Amino acid sequence: MTMALDPPVRLKGNPAARPDYFRTDVATGVTRNPAGVRICALPTEFLLGFRDALVYECGKAYRRVMKGAGKKWGARLAARFDKEVTALYGTRLRDLPAGLVHTCLTESFAAHGYGLLRLDLSLCGDGILLADLADSVMPSLIRESDRPVDMLLAGALGVVFGHLSGESLDAVQTECPSMGAERSRFVIARADAVAAAEDWIETVEAMPTHAAVLQRIKDALQTT
Repeated sequence: MTMALDPPVRLKGNPAARPDYFRTDVATGVTRNPAGVRICALPTEFLLGFRDALVYECGKAYRRVMKGAGKKWGARLAARFDKEVTALYGTRLRDLPAGLVHTCLTESFAAHGYGLLRLDLSLCGDGILLADLADSVMPSLIRESDRPVDMLLAGALGVVFGHLSGESLDAVQTECPSMGAERSRFVIARADAVAAAEDWIETVEAMPTHAAVLQRIKDALQTT
């Protein structure tokens, strides 16, 4: 993505912001978006049951399994998002202004019911992107936890922004409503730096603060 403030293309809006973004054919019982991708609404009961089944089958490893599933989902999400925005503007996604792409992405998240995504670019010069998400699904289902529970979104966000940047990125959740925070908060950075921070988090008894995790990632980025 180009960081230009004045986009070289005429702004055409956001495909996900259209009121007819989801079209349901009642006769066939199928809902699709403008790209022809079939959309299926999964109730919260299903998501909670899916999570509980993973906990039962995988034990403590369920967190890595859920994040891995999020990465697979994120790859498909990024490809679909790329296709939709590229078709709308007739310009490769990576050649569009970053502000435009971020706006399209946040509105796409909102349109799909994932929550309200907000991005903080203040640390991009250090190779770090900060993101937070209000009203994310998993924290609304799991009211109390001693660790963040948005592993699906953490996996997806790392892959999505890796796709947008052309780099190998990953994300770690540092704050969660299930732990008393107002929003889910994530740090997105180079995959090896995030992995180092996650390995450290697993060795400590209590979940470290956002600032502590962020510093770990900064240190990892500087030493590798």
